[in-house]
Amino acid sequence: MEFIEAKNPEWCDMWEELSHYKINKGDPICLFMGACWEYMGSTLDHHHFRHLLHPASGKAEFVYVERRQRATLNWA
Repeated sequence: MEFIEAKNPEWCDMWEELSHYKINKGDPICLFMGACWEYMGSTLDHHHFRHLLHPASGKAEFVYVERRQRATLNWA
């Protein structure tokens, strides 16, 4: 697992994608009783997030946001 730094171009995209999950209703943070979404790390395929007390469910939630693969071109 790797950790994406905030200066990485993927950072804003993954948080934006998280906000689009139905449970979040457009809010990428979902602050509730001092708890909010936390970025836990990334694999080759997904970004991992957790929320210890989500306001919509009242319980811990875990989300795996699909990672967008960026094409790399190698010119000869």
